[in-house]
Amino acid sequence: MAPLPLPLRNRLAELILEAFEPGEARATVLALARASGSDECTMDAADAERLLALGWFEAAAPGQIRLRGAHLAHGSSLVERASRAASAVRSWRGRHREGLAGFLDRAAALANHGLYFEVHELLEPVWFRAAEPERTALQGLIQVAVAFHHLENGNREGARSLLALGVAKLVEAGSTLPLSTRGWLEDLRPVLASLARGEDPPPAPRWPAPTESTS
Repeated sequence: MAPLPLPLRNRLAELILEAFEPGEARATVLALARASGSDECTMDAADAERLLALGWFEAAAPGQIRLRGAHLAHGSSLVERASRAASAVRSWRGRHREGLAGFLDRAAALANHGLYFEVHELLEPVWFRAAEPERTALQGLIQVAVAFHHLENGNREGARSLLALGVAKLVEAGSTLPLSTRGWLEDLRPVLASLARGEDPPPAPRWPAPTESTS
């Protein structure tokens, strides 16, 4: 699918990150996932109001809404991404984790539903505030996420470059983060090798979730 325009992508990412907590953002993401990307759709009044407030939809027939003009071209991508986000939020089980482990748990939920741009948006502020050696490890995770985001958008060279940098930083950081990364890094190497050869890479390996202790 074609990438979303930056304003649409960025606003949707904000909603997705907020949707991990109960509230209007979660309700809006779930409503988006139920919307139609190309046709008029019937929504209950509360969900219709949420989507109309985004400025991406307009009222159609009574009880129905539809995407507005320019947004219609991106409807399929928008609704598909919102559907992945809804699945990520529903499957997330990390509310008991706080601090860094909580962020890493959310990152895993996002990545395992292909929401790599959102992983970047989630972890970048954490990386910015972090001290070494966590800072290097977090940068490695972010670079891996952005690599897969590039790959999703067809930028193989950008994906190869950032994946190599991210793997190197994670190897350098070792067991700094509460993640079991050894097997994951091994699973990333065939992806990197395929990109280096100009071949279609294997599917992205499952992102590691936080452990109770570093490993």
